Amino acid sequence: MHGSHYIVITAIILLSIASIGGILTNYLKIPYASMLVLIGLVVGIFHIFPYLKITPSLIYYVFLPIIIFEGAVNIKIGPLIANALPISILSIFGTIFSAIFIGVLFHFILDFPLKQSLIFGAIITPTDPISILALLKNKIAKKSDYKNSYSDNNNNNNDNDNSGYSFGDGIKTVLEGESLFNDGISLVLFEVFLGLNLHNAGLVFLKGDILNIFKYIFGIIGTSTLQFMYEALGGSILGVLLGYLVSFVLSLTVDYLTEIMISLLLAYVSLIIAYYLNVSFIMAIIFGGIVLVNYGFKKKVSNHTLEVFPVVIEYITFVINSILFLIIGIEMNLFKILNLWIVSIFIIIIVILSRFIAIYLFSPMINKIQNKFKIFSKSIKLNKQYKRFLVFGGLRGALPIAMALSLPLNLYMRSTIITYVFITVLFSLTAQAIIFDSFSKKALKG
Repeated sequence: MHGSHYIVITAIILLSIASIGGILTNYLKIPYASMLVLIGLVVGIFHIFPYLKITPSLIYYVFLPIIIFEGAVNIKIGPLIANALPISILSIFGTIFSAIFIGVLFHFILDFPLKQSLIFGAIITPTDPISILALLKNKIAKKSDYKNSYSDNNNNNNDNDNSGYSFGDGIKTVLEGESLFNDGISLVLFEVFLGLNLHNAGLVFLKGDILNIFKYIFGIIGTSTLQFMYEALGGSILGVLLGYLVSFVLSLTVDYLTEIMISLLLAYVSLIIAYYLNVSFIMAIIFGGIVLVNYGFKKKVSNHTLEVFPVVIEYITFVINSILFLIIGIEMNLFKILNLWIVSIFIIIIVILSRFIAIYLFSPMINKIQNKFKIFSKSIKLNKQYKRFLVFGGLRGALPIAMALSLPLNLYMRSTIITYVFITVLFSLTAQAIIFDSFSKKALKG
């Protein structure tokens, strides 16, 4: 029974297990995502689903587009614009710093080859929106009307020194926005590092003069920067164009079901076109979703669509998340990870440390720019509580696994990189997610 019957039965069992996990969550007070991963680990030990495998294609082309899209359409435009400074600095400079920081430490301490170290840094750096949004969905999101994501958000109540945005609006937007954008940035970095040619590096540094060494270094930096800018900016521009195009298409129909279907197709159309243009599909989906909600949904769709669309996309995302977290737990080889417990602890410390340093390194810069330029005065101030929230919220999830599994089969130390990624993700979706869930509850009470 390996055909369609097996697929249907497997899907039913997975959804049944996910439902049981949802019920247990209420009693055990464990985050839903953590519960599913833990259940998946138990299921994986007994090999109940021997043919169930998580693949990069499944995540990239089926799960990720709709999840990224759901995150994009639910970011309120008011808080997003107001907090554009911390989101952009943390998602761009924070991601680049963390990736290089992790890569350098791995290279010198674990004696990893430089290229493999940088690749691991790019894979494990991004805070995964799949995990973060799943946790925040039932916490901060309940404090605001879900439908308000598609309406004008300029009339907010003042809250201390955070320029009109409550904890739920301000820091939620920063965390969600950063996790979405640094996903795209890290994927671009991953492709850049994967394409690096460092075979001649040793010869250049040993036998080359200073001029040749600098030419070699700046040559790599220049090429990498151009590729980075093309993929990131190209994906962003593509998303904006597709967002306006789909908005125009929406004006041609008055049927709410057709409007919902066209809106959902934007995520997958963005992915396909971005793939052929060799630009970041994540950035395309993010900007496409933002334009669609803040232009198309305000002018081109019916009120019925505004009411139904949030429910439809939330339900689809919930089902995808449930299956995805379960599969992640099932795919992890717990015994192999436990055998590497010393290395595991070191890896976890390095990854958390990189996140901690990035947040605390760039936060003073962000606050100084806010104080100096009035245009950024509405942005939240990254105080101690917000910094801790951002550090704890640096969860890793499905995207790092997809990136790791997509590594070329002939890449040196491929299996080692995949194992280390799984170790970090397992810790993130269990222990760190539980800590973040507890911290967010306390923060929201304040």
